Amino acid sequence: MLVRVRPALPTRPLLGVISPRRTFFGSSKPQSYEISRTLNGTPRQLYDIVSDVSKYHEFVPFVEESFITERCSRNTPSKAGLQVGWKDVNEKFMCQLKCIPGELVQATSLEIDLFESLETKWKFEEVKGSGDKCKVDFQLDYKFRNPLYDRLSFMFAPKVSEIMIQAFQKRLFHIKREEAKLKYEQKQVDI
Repeated sequence: MLVRVRPALPTRPLLGVISPRRTFFGSSKPQSYEISRTLNGTPRQLYDIVSDVSKYHEFVPFVEESFITERCSRNTPSKAGLQVGWKDVNEKFMCQLKCIPGELVQATSLEIDLFESLETKWKFEEVKGSGDKCKVDFQLDYKFRNPLYDRLSFMFAPKVSEIMIQAFQKRLFHIKREEAKLKYEQKQVDI
């Protein structure tokens, strides 16, 4: 597993040189977290799970409501929304989706009060010669509107990214188990 953290760090001026600097309460760059995993599933299976935003409320922690509002001409989702809640924070927002079946799901927030920017990107790639394995790259880029939240998020964003990918991994396991169960039951009927 690869986890890469690229937080915006405060800068310090040189002695006698006046330069702009960020304080504890401010950051000018979005923060970015990346996780790479190899999972037991095909790129298409993982793409299908990630692109079906309307089912997120069934398995993604903190997602209370999820829906797709628009589809493009290829019937892939192009606009979707989530309502996310945790403690006293409850946000509902819409995202523009870019979906390439079996390869990519990218979501960019269109409107949100809590964040200045929010983007997730999932990339799926078959692991050659491994049968039923897929390399998944997950990237989360965000910047809070509130500078204090922005700085404090450095502590919990890696954990949130990990929770997200684990939720999708569990969903894949559940779907594959249900498919195997149906195949087994079908064989029993055919006997």
